[in-house]
Amino acid sequence: MKSIFKKIFFIITIFIFAISLILTVAGAVLFYNASKTDLTLKQGYNPIKIYDDNNNLITTDSIYYNYTSIYDVSDYIKNAFIAVEDRDFYKHNGFSVKRIFKAMINNIANKNFTQGASTITQQYIKNVYLTNEKTISRKINEIALAIELEKRYTKDQILEAYLNSILFGGNIYGIDMACRYYFNKSPKDIGISEACYLAGMIQAPNYYNAYKNLADADIRKNVVLKCMLEEGYISDVEYLQQKDISLKSLLADKSITVNQNYLASYLDYIYDIADTSYDICEIYTYLDTDIQKELYKIINNSYGLFNDDNLNCAIVVLDNSTYGVKALVGNRNTNQKVINYAYDVKLQPGSTIKPILDYAPAIEYFSYSPATIIVDELYYYHDGMQIHNYDHQYLGPITLRKALSDSRNVPAVKLFNEVGYERAFEFAKKIGIDSSEIYESDAIGGAKNGYSLLDLANAYQAFANLGYYKKASGIKSLHYFSHTINNDEKPKLQMKPTTAWLINNMLHDVFKGSSYDLADTYLMAKTGQTNYDAATLEKYNIPYGATKDSLLVAYTKDITIAVWVGYNYITSENYLDRYKKNIPRNIMRILMTKFSEPGGYYDEIEGITKSYITIYDNTCYLAKDNGYYEYFITGTEPLSYPNFQESI
Repeated sequence: MKSIFKKIFFIITIFIFAISLILTVAGAVLFYNASKTDLTLKQGYNPIKIYDDNNNLITTDSIYYNYTSIYDVSDYIKNAFIAVEDRDFYKHNGFSVKRIFKAMINNIANKNFTQGASTITQQYIKNVYLTNEKTISRKINEIALAIELEKRYTKDQILEAYLNSILFGGNIYGIDMACRYYFNKSPKDIGISEACYLAGMIQAPNYYNAYKNLADADIRKNVVLKCMLEEGYISDVEYLQQKDISLKSLLADKSITVNQNYLASYLDYIYDIADTSYDICEIYTYLDTDIQKELYKIINNSYGLFNDDNLNCAIVVLDNSTYGVKALVGNRNTNQKVINYAYDVKLQPGSTIKPILDYAPAIEYFSYSPATIIVDELYYYHDGMQIHNYDHQYLGPITLRKALSDSRNVPAVKLFNEVGYERAFEFAKKIGIDSSEIYESDAIGGAKNGYSLLDLANAYQAFANLGYYKKASGIKSLHYFSHTINNDEKPKLQMKPTTAWLINNMLHDVFKGSSYDLADTYLMAKTGQTNYDAATLEKYNIPYGATKDSLLVAYTKDITIAVWVGYNYITSENYLDRYKKNIPRNIMRILMTKFSEPGGYYDEIEGITKSYITIYDNTCYLAKDNGYYEYFITGTEPLSYPNFQESI
């Protein structure tokens, strides 16, 4: 037995010796190579080539960047980064064994994993000279290069290069642009809380973007604040003062004055969803440059649609066959990097939500038809509040077709209640419309949290594609240095094709015969508006019933367009009058006339029956004359004539 243990011990010893020898030799080679490497301090990103839908290169210079000196950076910034990223920065020689063990112990004890094992010097080496590949050889190489870098440059030089190499979300690189984007300040003017936010967000820059995830960004800011306190960079009094400051009060409304062109909004969107913290070298998109240029002309008022320079607008154009984002603008401000209302901002949808939450679920679950009768009458929410239609009138018994095309509120809420809140949102969730909080007013667009314009357009795509849904994206494929990811997920059937077909048929009525209808293309559309609440009307002396936002989603068989018009902030003059409310319709007409394909009619599909009917005594019957044609789910069509006619 002892001889067996001796053999096992001998084998293990030889194995450990062999591994140690290999690592020693490999390390020696890497350290030797590091000494011969050109370690010039430089900017920390590689330009990414971006292509349009026709594989034409559109840009390699879409990153917001401006190198800044360490002497123009606030001490709060330097101290915040050192406190959370590398507390021994001024003591080690590029690599710290002590830091590895200390970080492990602290992270386990605190259960928050705020401290990483890599020094600031190592992080800079990885950002600039290496990839994110997780291998032992890459890590040893990183350490070797970090130690070599520290031999050649001062700590301040390395810290300066590091701060200029970091990704701060989307396509914001470097401390200068980060300060301007989030706070509209230069780095030397940044305060304690602002510095803590910037130092903390680099752990997951897109996730901790305070414009999108404020609550978690505030938490992360306070984690770094605690690190600064522990390292003696701030006092107990300063810690308590800054701890309760929300980033919401610090964030800038507008920032980064840059020379932007027609691609700016689209490229911001692409960088936002691509996660550029990884080693991407090429991005192929669904961008249609002709449509994007047209959107740029529209928001720059080439058509004279906007009679107020403060009036804002966002537009999304989707390709129904590929589920690709063909074009997108998120703000009329074209000389600054600002919030993108096309996908960043959750908007109250107004009546554009009615087909999604009310009518489609009623057809899906109850096999209702456009001829189903519903009573438009005095009606109340369950809390006792009266529901009003836009004209403050009630029409009595009407068909679903009439109720939807005329956008009546009472029938919409009735259908929502009949289907049930949970089941209505269960249906909507399958086409990308979800909410953590559900209220009865959701039925007519009074959503508490709202939805992005892109999400609304994407949901309507499911109707255009007869029930098939896939999350829309501007990215066709991402090419990394080591691999490629293609956007090749197949769309899923998320509703009955008959449900989508009937919704399309009813939404065709919205603009049929109007000046917004298309001469030779089958157009479907739904408008929506939101209003100011009574308290806001009184506070800002805004006229009663004034419109806050105007939305429109319109689609043909080949493209879907969504438009929002509204104001960024409330004043006594920032509301939409009748002309401004119609701007989305005019934008839609311009785009559809130029870019939609002729035709696009939906042939009758299996499961749809066309019948010649009449409505008599609030009931649907077959008709011999003086009737009209209507569509039904097969098996639900009327089978008899009214009493004053012969039966079948």
